[in-house]
Amino acid sequence: MTEKTKSEDSSKLDIILNAAQKRFGHYGLCKTTMNEIAADVGMGKASLYYYFPDKEAVFQAVIKKEQEEFLAEMNKHMNAETDAASQLKHYVKYRLDYFQNLLNLSKLKTESFFNSKPIFGKVVEDFYKLEIELVGNIIQTGIDKQEFREVNKEEYALLLMNILQGLRLIRIKYKAMAEFDSADVAYLKENNDKVICMFIKDLKK
Repeated sequence: MTEKTKSEDSSKLDIILNAAQKRFGHYGLCKTTMNEIAADVGMGKASLYYYFPDKEAVFQAVIKKEQEEFLAEMNKHMNAETDAASQLKHYVKYRLDYFQNLLNLSKLKTESFFNSKPIFGKVVEDFYKLEIELVGNIIQTGIDKQEFREVNKEEYALLLMNILQGLRLIRIKYKAMAEFDSADVAYLKENNDKVICMFIKDLKK
């Protein structure tokens, strides 16, 4: 395969994933078909199958794309902050912002269908581990700079993730993520802020 062909394939993949991201975000996995994705990018279904064997593979690629976007954005903001407490506050803030926009990643973590598909369950588990590692690294930075007391960083990172996830799950218990409104976002922002302030206060003891 020539460099030009590779470049063209990469460009076409980006177009497919961007279109699929929008369609999955609006209609969900179950209500989206390969025909619709192909039509969105102006290609035949047979051509789409050249890149992906089925819509689950497309969805998995979309989730990976959203994960990479999320982590890249998090790292950019984390690196811009000098102290660990500010890094944690920014992490919680931008985590909420991004989960409102990356609907497919959010749906995968809250909808029940992934339980019947081990491949999606693994995607969620792997991403959760990356988040815990990221938060753990921030905590370790605070410990190294004597900003935080000595704690088990993995244990504290897992605790923070579970609390934030629990708040979101409670709020969306009776509605789909796509139905979130400004009141829901305000509720999560207020409670996330309270949680991270208490969390940092404990780390600084």
